[in-house]
Amino acid sequence: MKTIEYARMAEREQTYWWHVGRLRIIQRYIQTIKGKKRDFKILNVGCGTGGTIDMLEKLGTTQNVDIADEAIRFMNKRGYKNITKVDDIKLPFKDESFDLVGAFDVLEHIEKDVDALKEWKRVIKSDGAVLITVPAYQWLWSGHDVSLYHKRRYTTRLLAERAKAAGLKVEKTSYAIVFSLPLIVGFRLLNKALRRSTDSETSYVDLPEPINTLFTRALYLEARLHRVMSFPAGTSVVAVLRKPSKRA
Repeated sequence: MKTIEYARMAEREQTYWWHVGRLRIIQRYIQTIKGKKRDFKILNVGCGTGGTIDMLEKLGTTQNVDIADEAIRFMNKRGYKNITKVDDIKLPFKDESFDLVGAFDVLEHIEKDVDALKEWKRVIKSDGAVLITVPAYQWLWSGHDVSLYHKRRYTTRLLAERAKAAGLKVEKTSYAIVFSLPLIVGFRLLNKALRRSTDSETSYVDLPEPINTLFTRALYLEARLHRVMSFPAGTSVVAVLRKPSKRA
């Protein structure tokens, strides 16, 4: 990710509708995965500027890793402690150390995504889970993806194929951030027609507070619905992947 985009993310991830709403969706999934388990250990891969950490620490003992020095600096400024710098997809943890690996908009940054999934599988316990979010649809590729150094965007089918290649069971896939798909497509078409650009390559759009609140609440509702259904379209993909149980 470009250095300037870390600053933009750190500034907005506590209030901007996309970050706040996505966090609620992630929280709902983790609560379902955790169930009534008390000693719940989470590995937060690609922790970025730390927007997910407070929520994760309420749900379990959390260890965070990132490859970027800039991300580590932001984390240190915010006072977070359990941070490990890594140099590649190899993780400095023993086999079966965690109940959950969370990789939230991380896999699309990694060239060898199947190898990364295999490594995440290694560090989770038997019947442990990997929870992933990634951007959807290659046809939505834009300067946003270039600025964030993405390698690809996914469909639910492609993500499931990569998971199976890594030896993980696909428990659930769904599209997410559903309502935004027609808005984003329309916004990009309008900008293209008018030859306008957004305030940053990461496509943040400054919204009036009532609209930002409305969008956030829409994603809160979506988060509740993810418990009972999968969505057929959206701007993100979410997946719950399981390490096969040794008893199976």
